[in-house]
Amino acid sequence: MTNKNENWERLECVIRWANMTINYFGRYIGLSRSENLYQIKAGKNGISQNLARRITGKFPEISLAWLLTGEGEMMVSDVRAGQIPFFDVDVQGRSIRRLSEMTPECGMVIPMMEDCDCAMRSYDMAMSAEIMPGTIVFLKKTAVGAIIPGGTYVIGSQNYILLRKVHIADDAGRQVLMLEAANDGFDNVRVAVEDVECVYRVVGQLRIC
Repeated sequence: MTNKNENWERLECVIRWANMTINYFGRYIGLSRSENLYQIKAGKNGISQNLARRITGKFPEISLAWLLTGEGEMMVSDVRAGQIPFFDVDVQGRSIRRLSEMTPECGMVIPMMEDCDCAMRSYDMAMSAEIMPGTIVFLKKTAVGAIIPGGTYVIGSQNYILLRKVHIADDAGRQVLMLEAANDGFDNVRVAVEDVECVYRVVGQLRIC
């Protein structure tokens, strides 16, 4: 015998995938109140046909059969156009070097978000004045030559993977990137342009309370 609430687990997967709160999700699919969703969370109700069709009417990517029974895959298709791969890891970890080998935690749908390649979390206290620890940052891969001075980027080299504000400077005739923290008390870092292995521009952020 198990107390596992599989109905809520499936529903929660959809809510997290849609990047909404429970109450906002309820309003979005047309419920006058979200009480039914909380009843499912408490294990008192299951997912009805009516609720499932409300959800798939708003999110046709979601499989109706999976939502009702748990059988098959959550998504109707493996093609997740318009979704941003979210990797629930520190953006300054080594994972950013091997994104192509990793499986995202989920795909995120963010209306009006600028085109980007992936989303990860930032836990860096050096940037907390602008990006609170735990915030999801949205990243677009770019090149050193496309860096906008003063913009916020993830810069990867052999020695560093840092989320910082970036300026370009000359150091004894050699072009370097100045990686500046947003908070006082943290050292700036110089990285020679030829040592840069990857560059991601921060195009947006989402703080999860």
